[in-house]
Amino acid sequence: MIYPWQQQQWCLLKSGSDEDRLPHALLLSGPKGMGKQLFATTLAQALLCRYRDGEGFACGDCPACERFQAGTHPDYLPVMPEDEGKSITVDKARAVSEFLVLKRHYDGCRVVALAPAEAMNTAAANSLLKTLEEPVPGTFLILLANTSGALLATVRSRCQQIKFVVPQRIIAQEWLHSQLGEWQDVELLLNLADGAPLQALRLAEEGVLEQRLEMLEQFEQISTGKSDPVSVARQWSRQKRVSDALFWLNRWVMDMIRLKYVSQPPSLVNRDVAERLLAIIKDIGGSLLFAFLERTTKASQYLHGSINGQLLLEDLLITWAALARQRNTNS
Repeated sequence: MIYPWQQQQWCLLKSGSDEDRLPHALLLSGPKGMGKQLFATTLAQALLCRYRDGEGFACGDCPACERFQAGTHPDYLPVMPEDEGKSITVDKARAVSEFLVLKRHYDGCRVVALAPAEAMNTAAANSLLKTLEEPVPGTFLILLANTSGALLATVRSRCQQIKFVVPQRIIAQEWLHSQLGEWQDVELLLNLADGAPLQALRLAEEGVLEQRLEMLEQFEQISTGKSDPVSVARQWSRQKRVSDALFWLNRWVMDMIRLKYVSQPPSLVNRDVAERLLAIIKDIGGSLLFAFLERTTKASQYLHGSINGQLLLEDLLITWAALARQRNTNS
């Protein structure tokens, strides 16, 4: 199955498959929360199925489908980091190359799905490049990336890129209402998730909205000198909130900048806590906010590298505490 906003991408690949001109390497790119993982899994099963239906989906009943659904299909290899935030190593990239040259168990193809592709370190990307340059007939490599620009240009150039963009707001709203009911503030959820429906659903179902408010309170305490930035960074890291923390810090500062220059900004993300954000940035200059925003953006890009997530948070929060102290001293 695929999501309602993925029909165009599916039809494009179905057409290529029907005409036997599907590229051996695909790069599914787009923001986090767009359902690229489900799309890739659905595509992989369809490629391995011998009895696809008229819309190109796997039958779900043949031996290949049964083994795929059980996670034991011998011609399918999912590749991912050992842990969230870690790199995909060169050994994993070499395993892909070795897997693709093996004899197929069924009369179909071999498929590898690698995600997130931007988590590959340089050695892994260079190793995979050799596989892309010399593809094995009857094999397909599906790369998934939230930020395709983080990949080596040579890797991107050897893949057909299938882009997943944020769907029209009405489509996302209708889908979210079907999942959550009418009582949820789906407009706020979509704002906080940058319009990505699955990210919005996660915010609602996993209690992330409540976590956001708890983290904002701690951020306020750092701003007023009531909390130690290192202790807060350590706590967020132990609670496995590094990725969420970097996301919220970035979005809070974006809204702070909007509030700094426009009294009622039309595109405010955290509109439910606007007054609290205004209080935080009192007497903090716009140039300092822009500089801190750049730091949060770079920190998010570094997260899939070898840099320790807790150290990233410590650096950001210590920097912010210094800005707040300067503000308090001046005032």
